[in-house]
Amino acid sequence: MKKLAAGCLAGAVLMISTQAIGASTSLVGKTIQAEYTVNVYGKKLADKAIVIDGKSYAPVRAIGELAGYKVSLSGKTISLDEKEIISSSSLAKAESITIGPLPTMTPDSAVAVTKSKIKAIDSQIDNVVDNILSTSSKLKLDPSNTELKDKLEEYKAEYGDLLKQKDAELQK
Repeated sequence: MKKLAAGCLAGAVLMISTQAIGASTSLVGKTIQAEYTVNVYGKKLADKAIVIDGKSYAPVRAIGELAGYKVSLSGKTISLDEKEIISSSSLAKAESITIGPLPTMTPDSAVAVTKSKIKAIDSQIDNVVDNILSTSSKLKLDPSNTELKDKLEEYKAEYGDLLKQKDAELQK
């Protein structure tokens, strides 16, 4: 009788553990119930968020990078770490370059130079916008941080200056 009871108990344990293993959290084969557009700081992401079994799943890399984080994957762990903030003033301190005499300007080369300047300003604007977004997201986590508030104001002023520079180039 004891052997029969032990056998039944062992069978029950095996059945329960098999069901527990089968009920893991794998999403493979699950049906996507809905898709949603994701906006981060007013920028629409190309990747959509999805809903499976009533839970939403968002594109971590796209959101993290847009919010100013360095996103990395190691094994089965996704990490969001702070990016190094680069300002145009630190770019200006970069290694200096000596340029020889400039060639004579033609109308076509003048247009090319203007386009090149605008492209460079646009690149600086992109960096400043990234810095503004990153600093804003940090400020949301620590709203009383005056250092972050000051940095954000500097980035906004730099953004305004860059827009003026771009406008001046476009007027040429």
